[in-house]
Formats: sequence, C-alpha cells, structure tokens
Amino acid sequence: GGGGGDSEVKVGIEQFQSITGSGDVAFGQIVEMDTKLGVVDSHELVELDEEGEPLYEKFVYVDEHACIGCTNCACVAASTFFMEEEHGRARVFSQNGDADDIIEEAIDTCPVNCIFYVPWNQLVSLEVNRRGQIIKYVTLRYVTFTQQTKH
Repeated sequence: GGGGGDSEVKVGIEQFQSITGSGDVAFGQIVEMDTKLGVVDSHELVELDEEGEPLYEKFVYVDEHACIGCTNCACVAASTFFMEEEHGRARVFSQNGDADDIIEEAIDTCPVNCIFYVPWNQLVSLEVNRRGQIIKYVTLRYVTFTQQTKH
C-alpha cells in the first residue's frame, strides 16, 4: 500500500518558473539556477554581497587539459563536479556545492592532481578564458593495445 501523503507533483519548468516567479523569490532563484547548472560558468552562479564580492573565499578549478577523465571527483562530490560532455573532462558546475571536506576528498582522489583552489579573480579569468578551448587528446583513455601474435 502507499500512504496518501507520498504523491509527487510533476510540473514542467516553464510552469514551475511562472509559479515561483510570482511568489517566493528564493524558491524562484533556485529554479533559475537549476536550469543554468553545467551550462554557464560556475563563477556566474556564485552569490555576491552588496559590494559585488563573493560570499566565500576559496574556489575550485579543474585544469581540463591535465584531466584524464577518470570521474573520481564527480563521483565523490557530485554537487560540485560533473563530466563535461564535449571533451569528457571534469568541470566545476557549482562552487561550494558540497561540504568542504567532501570537496577536499574529491581533490585527493584525483590521480593527476589537476584540481586546485584559486582566488575569486583568478577563477573568473580562468573560466572566461576556458570558453571555446581546444583540448588535444593526449590521454590513453580510449586506446586499446592489441598484441600481434605470429602463427
């Protein structure tokens, strides 16, 4: 049996935004953010104070050229990292998406040490310069070795 209070209401994103846009502002901002996660650079979603300064001090960045696409960070800190589709590299989609210790653990699991903390102005610069980047495939992710045997 299932209780009467367990039913979920499914609402389309446009309807959701029209409901939340007219009512609870914080709820509306969450909806708007969800539609941008992984689409816009992580620095564009960081909350700023009245002076335009970020609310936290350290930010995470993945050097995608060094990343080998192992997925460790995205598995450990799934609310901070995701695997970018075009090149299959890790990328931060939400700064402080996970607790600090979870992010630290994700950084520690990286076999090539390509995740590091950067200050705000460097994060903005790195993410803006990353747009349209070309990544050369120098990893061994898709290489299979076949052994030639003589008959």
